[in-house]
Amino acid sequence: GLWGCFDEFNRISIEVLSVVSTQYKSVLDAIRGRVKTFLFMDEDIRLVRTVGVFITMNPGYAGRTELPENLKALFRSVAMVVPDLRFICENMLMSEGFILARPLAFKFVTLYSLCKELLSKQMHYDWGLRAVKSLLLQAGALKRKEPSSDENPVLCRALRDFNMPKITTLDMPIFLRLIEDLFPGPQPEPFKDPGFERMCMEVVKARGLQADTGFISKVVALVEILNVRHSCFIIGPTGCGKTETWKSLVEALHTIKEECMWEQVNPKAITSDELYGTMSKSKEWKDGAIAVIMRNMSKELNGYKASHKHKWVVLDGDIDATWIESMNTVMDDNKVLTLVSNERIPFTSSMRMLLEIQDMKH
Repeated sequence: GLWGCFDEFNRISIEVLSVVSTQYKSVLDAIRGRVKTFLFMDEDIRLVRTVGVFITMNPGYAGRTELPENLKALFRSVAMVVPDLRFICENMLMSEGFILARPLAFKFVTLYSLCKELLSKQMHYDWGLRAVKSLLLQAGALKRKEPSSDENPVLCRALRDFNMPKITTLDMPIFLRLIEDLFPGPQPEPFKDPGFERMCMEVVKARGLQADTGFISKVVALVEILNVRHSCFIIGPTGCGKTETWKSLVEALHTIKEECMWEQVNPKAITSDELYGTMSKSKEWKDGAIAVIMRNMSKELNGYKASHKHKWVVLDGDIDATWIESMNTVMDDNKVLTLVSNERIPFTSSMRMLLEIQDMKH
């Protein structure tokens, strides 16, 4: 029989959950009764007794529903434990080609646990498994650039350069000191592309802005993050230059003959249904703004072409639990937008999502 896994099950509204519990109970009753066929949603269907259903959920999140008691009774709960990051880290380092995987994994996990304890508690800091995974991919890319060089500086460079853009000014000295303590000796120089930095300076001046060193470093840091991550938050108060950072990068990419197309939406200016789409009572589907933009980019419709090396969806507006929940599958490794109409829009390799926000309080 078919086994189904319903991921993030408690994102479904309470009304739908009660219907699901009734439907699934009819399946379980049929299995207990050892019948060959049973009535399911007014339709007589054949039963394969080895059918199985699994659900995954994170309890206690904002925007999530508490499962009704009658639905809880149909499932056996399994508690999960936090995985041992050191073993995951060691195996991933080996798969990326590192010989000294064990000592490097120990340093990696030690740094992240110390950062968690010693740095200030910022909403955008993430020292968990997802952050580890993306950084190890970055370290692997650096290793392949210099396959014969010492592995300690390679990992040190990845840990330092990839994390620095998100570290606050007050936490920066502590973070750099931790790096120095774990990787003693001369610190490796960061990889720089002077030609691209010069190009960014010219673009910034042409846009009527000051080519400040800090601003240019943010533009360069943004392109480096977008090379390894498909989703990126640009955080800062109003007027700090968030929009100008990514717009300057767009111009710089055009200058080096890399076509970049973008669409900007304020998710707070419209309802969640207008953002993603809605199904009417007569089962008519009405597309939402994000659905249209992502479908056009993914399937290269309405002006988007394969030659566009960069396609960005820019969401400029505060986050709240109601609309960001549906972005979960886009931002994680699934890279798919799942709509109520059952349509799945994949995030292609040229697509990126930028969220321009003031803070991450929600």
